[in-house]
Amino acid sequence: MIPTAPRVVAIPRVLDVGPGALEGLGATLRRAEFPLERVLLVQGRGASVALAEVARRSLTGVGASLEVCYGTLGTHEEADALGQEAAHGGASLVVGVGGGRVIDVAKVVALRSQRDVVSVPTSIASDGICSPIASLKDAGGRRESVPARMPAGIVLDTDVVASAPFETRTAGLGDLLSNLVASLDWRLAGARQAEEFEPYSALIAESAARPALALEDLCRAGALEVVAKGLILSGLAMATAGTSRPCSGSEHLISHSLDHLLGSRARLHGRQVALGALVAATAHGSDLASPLRAVFARCGLPTHPDDLGLPFDLVVDAVQRAPDMRPGRYTILSEIDLSTVAVRDLVGRAFGRG
Repeated sequence: MIPTAPRVVAIPRVLDVGPGALEGLGATLRRAEFPLERVLLVQGRGASVALAEVARRSLTGVGASLEVCYGTLGTHEEADALGQEAAHGGASLVVGVGGGRVIDVAKVVALRSQRDVVSVPTSIASDGICSPIASLKDAGGRRESVPARMPAGIVLDTDVVASAPFETRTAGLGDLLSNLVASLDWRLAGARQAEEFEPYSALIAESAARPALALEDLCRAGALEVVAKGLILSGLAMATAGTSRPCSGSEHLISHSLDHLLGSRARLHGRQVALGALVAATAHGSDLASPLRAVFARCGLPTHPDDLGLPFDLVVDAVQRAPDMRPGRYTILSEIDLSTVAVRDLVGRAFGRG
């Protein structure tokens, strides 16, 4: 047997999750000896601008020199330009402060400039807060998953994410719980010898998600911490696997298909993924469908297309098109009947009403 080269996994060396973490950002990075000589601070627009200012004051307070990129849009073109700027301009560190779009751009900029990146999320809408994968917009406005730099540090202020729109919290929960369905698909792909299944990475992803099944609501700090830490562990699962498979299966393909059909009218990723998870669990004939539906109902996630203002037939169409979103990814959708009659029946059973 020819020995395989060991996989190198980048694990964040700083993790600060709790109230007040944002104001302590500078001190946290200084203690961890991050290079602060020329920090590229990537920030977004809207409500996160004020939070980025808190981060800026915290960093300059410990002597960091900053170059600020304002109003990140989340495009390939932007990430390419910033990556070149960071590489040729001598940036010592990339720090992203904002929502998923900002964090994704910061991670891609860090990869292309070969700098470390620190993730400072202001919401927990997806597992992108700590993962080696990013979602960027192409020239046509469509989202595409691309490789990114795994954050070397995560600083997540639970007071800050608690103040974000409620839908972002539910989206994060939907993305986290989808790990359980993604693992079913990955195991299936392994059994069919379509792809190698890695039990260790799957265990991390499943262990990250299972505590969230017991959540009663998302209005308590303890619940947000469960979701935040679960999303961070999800990123680690993807890093150890070297692929998004531990956290992305047929439910994500359905969400990507909805993105394709809806364009700019697409709903939050994690909320679409929640609908996809119900369809996928039902297609697997898994006992997961019932507890997922229950926690979604308790915590404000959609349990029917109506909850997102989506026509039933649009979801049927999205399920039929989903395998085309990533042809090489083997899931339960690779095995079931995708005729309109069969998918209408599946979707009807998934949501409990047609």
